[in-house]
Amino acid sequence: MAGRTMAKGLTGRSQRLVFLTGVLLAAVAAVLVFLIASSSGGGSGDRVPVVTAAQDIPAETRVTSDMLKVSFVGADEAQDGVFSSRGQVIDRVTTNEINAGSQVVTDSVSSNTGDSVSFLLEPDHRAISVEVKEVVTAGGNLKPGDHVDVVGIFEVADVESANNLLKILGINHQVSAPPRPRGDVNAQGQEDAPSGHLVLTTTVYQNVKILALAQTLTEVTAGGTVADDSSEAKTEPKAATATLQLTPQQAQEITWADQFGILRLSARPVSEDQPTDVHPTLFWIEREL
Repeated sequence: MAGRTMAKGLTGRSQRLVFLTGVLLAAVAAVLVFLIASSSGGGSGDRVPVVTAAQDIPAETRVTSDMLKVSFVGADEAQDGVFSSRGQVIDRVTTNEINAGSQVVTDSVSSNTGDSVSFLLEPDHRAISVEVKEVVTAGGNLKPGDHVDVVGIFEVADVESANNLLKILGINHQVSAPPRPRGDVNAQGQEDAPSGHLVLTTTVYQNVKILALAQTLTEVTAGGTVADDSSEAKTEPKAATATLQLTPQQAQEITWADQFGILRLSARPVSEDQPTDVHPTLFWIEREL
């Protein structure tokens, strides 16, 4: 009886010893695996963040946040020139296709962000720059993103020419002959033929978005107005280039309007996006435009 009891005690101690030995060996193995992984660059201390493509990104595409993700790899797995945060890549333009899962490196995207006018355009529109007289008429505060009406001033030969021009511009209004100024009376008491020029003023386009404003003839001061640094600027209307968002047809029309007339911008309220019925005017002036 006593022998059997002693045998059971020895068996129990042996089993516990085997169990503890197994636990110890497992712990040693885990430590060895960790040390081996660390020495090969896979340890947490040597892992670095890299930006990778979350999807296939075609060439010449503006990169957005949802196209990217950040992964952690061993230091020796990070490619040269790889980006470490998405903010460094967002809004850049890809120079070649980037496959999903590939690291995004400096050679695969543009050096600058995609902030050119092309990226500001709405579908089916064009950006065209025109010269506008006295672009600071609206308080000097017109900025890219504002919406304006484009007003054109054209010298015409007669009433028929004025109405033909309105028809070309798609304006459903006609003008009639304005009162002509009286001529001077000569020595014989007769009235000479009056001098002067017929001028048509009309709103060419309404609710047009300004994409960019860049002064071309005079500099812009810090206050946002055109500086009168030259003698010409003090006597002649100030001028600037305005880049406008128009449809392809409007862009074609405004090209000759810019060539043969004078364009000015009239600022619109933020909440007003509906067209207004504006009647063209035809009048005489004594000098050329």
